[in-house]
Amino acid sequence: MMFLVVVMVAVVSSVAGLPAPDLSYIRNGTCLQMSTHPTLNYEKFSGVWMEVASRPNIFRSARQCVTVHLSPSQGGVESVTSAVNAEGLPSEVPTLLTPQDDPSVFTVLYHGIATGKLSVVDTDYTTMACVYQCQQATPTQKVEWAYVYSRDLKEAAPANKRCRKVFKSQGFDVESIMSSPHPAETCNTAVAE
Repeated sequence: MMFLVVVMVAVVSSVAGLPAPDLSYIRNGTCLQMSTHPTLNYEKFSGVWMEVASRPNIFRSARQCVTVHLSPSQGGVESVTSAVNAEGLPSEVPTLLTPQDDPSVFTVLYHGIATGKLSVVDTDYTTMACVYQCQQATPTQKVEWAYVYSRDLKEAAPANKRCRKVFKSQGFDVESIMSSPHPAETCNTAVAE
């Protein structure tokens, strides 16, 4: 499915005279089989998480002031990612995380379409969470991300250190993880609007 979407975007772009999309986010290999947090408690994991760092994501144009709001639901866990886009305006992306056999692994549904697997690799519920997301684009190519979350930006440095260690121990390229900006003026202005 992912491969078909990528091909369709490339074809439509070339026919419409638009620049070809940057496909550098597609990496060789298969999705990592991460060891996950045992017996994830959805109630304790729910609430607001601030994105401290992540691998850049071409599918998400908003990278400033990123927060993730999680709440358990009958179908799994509802997730709303809020951020400030390039124009300085608030944006939201709702998804549904449906649990798999492992309660720490979810299928990510965006408007009802499966867009990959998300794994909660590590969390202490109160200060940090390490999350891995991947979609197999072709049998030999993948699109993958890692996210470092914290409940409070004051906990950003220890969360980042812990998650990088956890991701690296499981074979993820931690050099590709970048800090997620939270400029106070931008974030506070967007929240106030």
